[in-house]
Amino acid sequence: MKRSITPFLAFVLLIATATAQGEWKWAHYWSGSDGSYSSYYNYITNTAFDNEGNLYVFGAMGNNPVYDGESFEYCSEAMTGGANNPSILLAKFDTLGNMLWYKVVKSSEGTSDALWMEVKDNRIVISGSTVALEDVEYYYNSKWFYYLDTLITGAQVHNIPAEERQFPFRPGRYTFFATLDKDGNLLDQHFVEAFTRDLHINGSSYTQAPECLCYHLSGTCPFHVDAQGNTYVYTWFQYGGNEENPYTIVVDGDTNKTYNLFLPGNTDMAIGNAMLYKFTPEWTLDFAHLLVNHTDGIATPYELTGDSVNPLFNCNLQGLSFDEEDNMYLSGYIQIALCTESYGVNLHNYPVHLWWDESHCLTINDQSSSQQANFIIKYNPDGQVVWSNQIYTRGGLDPNSNEGYTRVSWLGNYYYDNSVWIIGGGYYNGENALIYFDNEENPLRRFLSADHSIVFVARFNSISGEYINHAIVPASQPMPSKSPFVFNDRVLALSSTNISYNEAYITQWDMNGNVISVIDTITFNNYFDATRSSGLLGNAFGHLSAGLLCFGSVTFGNGVSVNCPTSQSNAAFALYHDPELLVPYVKVPEYKKPTSSLHLYPNPASTFIFVDCGKLQPEAIFIFDENGRELRRVRCNNDTTVVNLMGLPAGTYFLKTVGSDGTSAVGKFVKVE
Repeated sequence: MKRSITPFLAFVLLIATATAQGEWKWAHYWSGSDGSYSSYYNYITNTAFDNEGNLYVFGAMGNNPVYDGESFEYCSEAMTGGANNPSILLAKFDTLGNMLWYKVVKSSEGTSDALWMEVKDNRIVISGSTVALEDVEYYYNSKWFYYLDTLITGAQVHNIPAEERQFPFRPGRYTFFATLDKDGNLLDQHFVEAFTRDLHINGSSYTQAPECLCYHLSGTCPFHVDAQGNTYVYTWFQYGGNEENPYTIVVDGDTNKTYNLFLPGNTDMAIGNAMLYKFTPEWTLDFAHLLVNHTDGIATPYELTGDSVNPLFNCNLQGLSFDEEDNMYLSGYIQIALCTESYGVNLHNYPVHLWWDESHCLTINDQSSSQQANFIIKYNPDGQVVWSNQIYTRGGLDPNSNEGYTRVSWLGNYYYDNSVWIIGGGYYNGENALIYFDNEENPLRRFLSADHSIVFVARFNSISGEYINHAIVPASQPMPSKSPFVFNDRVLALSSTNISYNEAYITQWDMNGNVISVIDTITFNNYFDATRSSGLLGNAFGHLSAGLLCFGSVTFGNGVSVNCPTSQSNAAFALYHDPELLVPYVKVPEYKKPTSSLHLYPNPASTFIFVDCGKLQPEAIFIFDENGRELRRVRCNNDTTVVNLMGLPAGTYFLKTVGSDGTSAVGKFVKVE
């Protein structure tokens, strides 16, 4: 179902806001001390809007945390003076940027990971993994664990008794799933523990070791609660051990909810598969399905010793969305062993196939895609694969080889109106290198840049799984944010724009992959990590939220900024409002290449312009001002390229293409601020 407003309301808003422009409304940040400069203790896992426009922000923060430079209030001094371990933060903000309440999960025993959040039907569901102390007798004397312990509303701090600040079961390592109402009150909670199979140091026997069900070590651990209250959990996991040894799941410390899973053998605990779990509303385990069911094309006895399925691969789960019927779309990538680097020989028989079930698989054609083989899978509510697709690469591992060099990865996805969009980034060098969808007739368009890097959003048909189109944005490095956002026939995404990572574009495209505009440029005085940022999210009120992991202050535009410290990671987030987003974008027919003329789009343009040369094959592109003075010259090697307009003042310009045979074409465009 499209999320749009009624035609009458759209008309009223259009008349009332015809001259209005988008602007940033507010920005905040939190931070806390990191274990090291690169620990990234402060990050935003995801954000969500409710139906009133309130924003929920969910993530992790370091020790001695601050919010906008001021210390957080907690129910105990131990919260800020305890172990230097990340904690979990859930906070609610109104449309004016006021923090309405927040809650914290923190343990003195180890890291608490913020895994995933879903806001639906006036309820907030969060998941996280954390550790409680192992020494029960010593528990109340010097160690502590706080679980959603403090509800802060305005200036009021509501504490719970110290004896209740603990797990309801024995101490251990848990992944929790907590349901809260919109006022932050706890409605339901479940704690899940997994017992893995660890190889003993003598290399001959295995034992079970307690672990959290979900890890934050490899991508994300998304979940979804369907209309019937079933919870679907996707997670990477390690499963070293023999086939006769069970991998055990325990729910709520209940012996009647203890499940032994007998999995394929694996001798290497450093490598992991992934699992889809379904828990009923009563939190009994309905099923557990391996992401990779079996493989073929593996040619090495070394990799298959004691292992019936695993060719030394790692699954990286990155994004999950769902449609109106609770079908789920999982995106991510898989890395298999690069045996040429490790052992000096190529041990695989390409193509390698990693099968999701008996009918659907991921195909790895050569070594280039063994680095990161990107997939998207559609599951129905019964956990069955409906379809799968992927992005393909052609090339080698050496940028200087004749094969060329390719690398591409995609992250989160977003469902909208029978389509699924995925955001990704990549680069390739050499004439023989290629990145493509479905087949080589659908290549990922290159830009004209030194390293041929690209950020893109790709569109797939949610019914059939077929590739439809893709859109690109110039970037000096392939660094997209975690997920795109699609609303009112607009596709929006956040990406880096330069090699120093101190600028980011918010770009919007139409449904055919044509750039509508660059909404804004976010500037960082140091740098930011887009792949660890939550990306963009919007709602039916014309709001966009941007969640970022940054190092130093951030300027969002129209005077809105946050002054974050540079010595550690920071979780920054801001709200943008544009009435234009309330009005559905006017669809245009699919653009067909002209047979002889030059086509420039978008026109007018503010930051970059696409040059479509039709059947011409230009070697160079020139930009002239209205007086005929040459301002820029760009070398090109494809029939569609991108010209950066940054630095040109607003005005009217001419663009001329020149081919090796002397043929040329001229187009006119307008540069706007």
